[in-house]
Amino acid sequence: MSKENVDIKYELIPYDGFIGSKEFDFDKAIYDLNSQIELLSSQADNLDYVVAIASGIACGLLDILWVGEFDLTNGRSIASDKVDAFVKKTAEMFEGEKFDDVKSAVKALEKRFPIPSDGNTPDFGGGLQHHLRDFAHHPTIVGLAFSLLTQFTEKSYGTDVNGVFLVVDVPEKSKPFIGKDVPQKILMGTITWFFHLVSDVAGSSSTAGVTGGTGIPGPILALAKEISAIPFFKDIKVDDDMSLSLFLSKLFNGTLMMQRDENGQIIKESVVKFDLRGELGVAVELCKQAVPVIANECIVRAFYFIRRLAMAMKEKCVSCLADMKKIDWNSVKPANNPTIARMLTVSTGVFTALDMGEAIATQKYWVSINYVGVGRFAVAIGSDVSWGLKARNVKKVRDVYENIKQQTFRKADADIYKRIGADMDIQMDKLGLSLEQTEILYNLEYYKTLNDIERTNIPITREGVKELKTTWLQDWAKFISDGFESFTQVPGAKMHWYTMDELQQCIAGQNPNEPWYRLILLEAMLFEPYYPLGMEKDKKGNDVPCKKYKHLNNPINGFKKSEGDRFLNEQFTGKYCEKEYVKRLRKSYDKRMNELNEVLKTVITSLSITAVISIVTVATAGAFAGPIAVALVGSNFAGLSGAALTSACLAYLGGGAIAAGGAGMLGGTIAIVGGGAALGIGVGAGVGGAVGSAGLLGKKNTIMQSAKLLTSVREIFLNDEHDVEFSNSVYEQYLQNITEVEKGLVELRLKKDVAKGKEKKTIAESIKKAEESVEAMKVARKNMLKYNSSFAEGLQVQR
Repeated sequence: MSKENVDIKYELIPYDGFIGSKEFDFDKAIYDLNSQIELLSSQADNLDYVVAIASGIACGLLDILWVGEFDLTNGRSIASDKVDAFVKKTAEMFEGEKFDDVKSAVKALEKRFPIPSDGNTPDFGGGLQHHLRDFAHHPTIVGLAFSLLTQFTEKSYGTDVNGVFLVVDVPEKSKPFIGKDVPQKILMGTITWFFHLVSDVAGSSSTAGVTGGTGIPGPILALAKEISAIPFFKDIKVDDDMSLSLFLSKLFNGTLMMQRDENGQIIKESVVKFDLRGELGVAVELCKQAVPVIANECIVRAFYFIRRLAMAMKEKCVSCLADMKKIDWNSVKPANNPTIARMLTVSTGVFTALDMGEAIATQKYWVSINYVGVGRFAVAIGSDVSWGLKARNVKKVRDVYENIKQQTFRKADADIYKRIGADMDIQMDKLGLSLEQTEILYNLEYYKTLNDIERTNIPITREGVKELKTTWLQDWAKFISDGFESFTQVPGAKMHWYTMDELQQCIAGQNPNEPWYRLILLEAMLFEPYYPLGMEKDKKGNDVPCKKYKHLNNPINGFKKSEGDRFLNEQFTGKYCEKEYVKRLRKSYDKRMNELNEVLKTVITSLSITAVISIVTVATAGAFAGPIAVALVGSNFAGLSGAALTSACLAYLGGGAIAAGGAGMLGGTIAIVGGGAALGIGVGAGVGGAVGSAGLLGKKNTIMQSAKLLTSVREIFLNDEHDVEFSNSVYEQYLQNITEVEKGLVELRLKKDVAKGKEKKTIAESIKKAEESVEAMKVARKNMLKYNSSFAEGLQVQR
């Protein structure tokens, strides 16, 4: 690997003239992903929530006052009447005469449609149980299968009294009901079987219309009985003394929940058989419960549709029917969007809460709960969560692009700082890198990662982990090479990868005694490899973060920061900067991060230290204040000594002295490093633009960039360079950024007060993000001012 001597002239390229592959246009990718996240996130506002809550309350009251309790007896009674009418109508269809009672209709159907398994009634427990235990009496696909099997095998199938699967021969008296040939067997096993079940649904001819008779089990109970005969389920206990088979038998007979009077006699009304009529009775009651649930659904969806239609008509200036084609109906229809899903979750949640509250208050519990409402609430939650998961997945993809963007050094960053202008007269080229220096930085990161791979020493899986890390490094190097022109926006720019000797020569040729070299040491120190480099498709074809290197992101296999720092100190310090310089940068950066992450703790600590100095000063008339101050905070001022160090430490503990200044002009740079991104917030933005840019950077990135900036100013420009003017200029620009953001916040708060709907929510989110960022910036500002002015105080003493 050797460097080609290419004289490349570069200039600032406007965004519209993006150079290179669009694949590396991370800003556009992040913008598009943010748009997707917005589409996948609920846009419901206060009015939507108020209507959803009101609908839930109104329909909940409708459920309490009109629907009332879940009454299976009433439902079964209604179902029995419908069943009796159906049986009589069926009999009249075949017999051609009118039946005045269900008993005679059942008798006519039984005579016309007999089945062979009726002859095995005693084998399956007699008249009270054989419809449940004989599978040929089940109105299910399994019942049909066993009916046909009986026709071909002349055997009946079911369970005995203990729930054990039973196969018995069809008695001679029932064999005439078995077909003589295949077509007849199929006909009798299907058509005859079906109409026999119709005759049995209302009970036998001897009991129908009198006691209600033993009907046939419904599909649910029949399926449960069939499953209970499987050996795996046969031994399941419903409670300590009741098997599943016994539980189903009691449920079918109606004795499961029967009650007795004070004399021990069974209360007839409490015996409710859960046969097919019972299951139909449940359906009747559930249909009744569904009325307020459907009403709630209609109210919420109708409101959503009417309101969104009105908003769309206003936005598109619809004045006639022909203008309606301007409306985007996908945004208006009350279905398949996260906003309506959220509104329904709220309304059904309120409905269910009110319903359950009434059930508990009246102590009616299970019989007073609207089960349809509970089910609809569960579906609504599932739908709402589904939208949230979709948005979360897109956020994961966006996070990958943002992480990649943070780890690359781009012309787009440098362009921001040109717009800082001459007002601050800031020498931003001091925080910038040239094309060659940017290449050096990437090479440092390459060799730092390569060292980590060589130092990997994990028992058992070492070789596999090293191989995976090597693959990542190769992919990363290719990624940087392929995207170098796009990152730098320099036409024809090519990334050069050097041998270690070539890299040292390249560094020597770039005047490494200047601040740029220490800045790239800071950036290289903070670089942590093995992050996802792109996307992959999941099973559904959606883009998700690549999981190829996920095993490298844990404490055992992952990158070791201490080893990376050791390597940089060993290979790249001591010649152009002090030995162990990276160790000093790490200590300073970690301290800055802690200060910004723990604002309250920092304030308490600062007050405590100041209080200690004050007490010592009073007690000793200031005789020992200087040495104590140096002992406490002297390590912050590596660039001062003697009286200058003492003066700076005392000023620091006292809150800092006042100093200001600025000089220089922006130089042409390829990339901005050392936390310079923190100086780009709000630059060149219009009203509210500073707020937007602060929000886009985010609290986390604001803290990271500000910590880098503080470290750069403290260690490189003050402790090393003694460049108070530049440091104060950076402070002034940073202060101006905070002022712009806070000014924009005031303007946006006023705008929010008069905004409505989606616009109001968008403004509120921007305000929240910017407030979080500016909070961190204020802490950083105080830190920077105190240190800058304290160092200037010490420097004046030294001079």
